[in-house]
Amino acid sequence: MSTRVLWDETKRQANLDKHGLDFLDAVMVLESPYRLDVESVRGSEERTQSFAYVFDVLAVLTVVHVARDEALRIVSFRPASEEERSAYHGWLEDDFNGNYQDARRSQARREQD
Repeated sequence: MSTRVLWDETKRQANLDKHGLDFLDAVMVLESPYRLDVESVRGSEERTQSFAYVFDVLAVLTVVHVARDEALRIVSFRPASEEERSAYHGWLEDDFNGNYQDARRSQARREQD
């Protein structure tokens, strides 16, 4: 990942204690080709919540992060809730697969031209 990833060390340790997930491993979600990003605002801060199925832990994980200049600041990293997992799996079935197939067809047409 070419973007720098930052975090508060105290928050990283608290997250590790609470969820058993280290901010160092958040790149498993952030670099996933199966990542779903959901934009939100908390207070006046614009955030992105990224979801991905991570094969290393056999679970859907979520990372909340904020863009800061040329970096991403991690806010939290945890297993997705049941509702979030359901929404993610729905996106994979309905949106990701369709968009993936459309992109493949477009690429094939460009290669033929």
